[in-house]
Amino acid sequence: MVDISMTVNPSFFDEECAIVFSFYFKHASKKVGEAIIYTCAEDGSILEGFKNTCQNYEKVAYFREFSIIEEYEEQSLHKIEQFLKVLGIKKYFWQNHFLCL
Repeated sequence: MVDISMTVNPSFFDEECAIVFSFYFKHASKKVGEAIIYTCAEDGSILEGFKNTCQNYEKVAYFREFSIIEEYEEQSLHKIEQFLKVLGIKKYFWQNHFLCL
């Protein structure tokens, strides 16, 4: 398996108490794909007073975009899953399917 590098750019949305991660993947100097992952509280609602409220809901991730060259898909997904585990996210939704890490 060829090693690829991953770059992550986070964006925070106060009004939704959500973080959107943009992932970019490269092999050598060639771009092999990108992914957009939306993370928020499990119910997906806007959380008022999120300082305390966000901690009461389990965090989940929604794959909004996953555009990777086929031969790098498995390795890219594995890197994203490891990243989400570090953040404490154990559930994610992929193309309307619920999955657990």
